[in-house]
Amino acid sequence: MEKSCGVVLFNEKKVLLLQHPDAIEAGHWDFPKGHVEIGESELQTAVRELGEETGITDVHILSDFSHTISYSLIKKDQKIAKEVTFFVGFTDEINVVLSHEHQAFAWLDFDAAHNRLTYENAKKTLTLSFNFYQKK
Repeated sequence: MEKSCGVVLFNEKKVLLLQHPDAIEAGHWDFPKGHVEIGESELQTAVRELGEETGITDVHILSDFSHTISYSLIKKDQKIAKEVTFFVGFTDEINVVLSHEHQAFAWLDFDAAHNRLTYENAKKTLTLSFNFYQKK
């Protein structure tokens, strides 16, 4: 099983989405995330990946929340099981420097982000994260 971690990142009432290029379609929208490296905790992975994918390093993670999703994908004609754990974070930074892994980004309010996210599990992650963030 592949393991990744990411951050649902808020700035005030907006959330950051990244557009990941796809070989077949225009690209799917999701949160910053990436693979766990040897010796890293899930939280360390999430923060590192956020920095690598967006250039944002001034982030505050709300440590009493995480949400894990599982799904399968096809890579090189093989079905791969994947698990991703998301944390909720917030920042005052708005400037994003995209990595080579992404083609666009957007800071969106909840409704626009919910509509833009490609996958249902990401929409559920957004809803849970947003509700938690609103209470903080």
